[in-house]
Amino acid sequence: MAEKRVVCINKSPTHDDTHHHITEVGIGTDQGYTERLSVTTVISNLKSSWGDRYYVLGIDGSKSWVVVKNCPRCAHAHEVISTTPDNSKKDNLLSLSECVV
Repeated sequence: MAEKRVVCINKSPTHDDTHHHITEVGIGTDQGYTERLSVTTVISNLKSSWGDRYYVLGIDGSKSWVVVKNCPRCAHAHEVISTTPDNSKKDNLLSLSECVV
């Protein structure tokens, strides 16, 4: 099990679409992402006791952990990823930039 930093996200069809979920996350450092993972893979890892753990780094250096939750707005309440609450709004998954190829 490793701790991995999420530095960017992908949403389809566009980053600003409020009606669709994150489809992929980019894992990396301040210099950019080195690996892209599907949300399905992230959820599977988070649900496994041996799977990797993911976080978003806040501007104050704090870690906001990525967690699995049921979509509160979806009719079928399927699983999505979110972050644990902390003191900064900046380190929210949806505030991260798009992972550019």
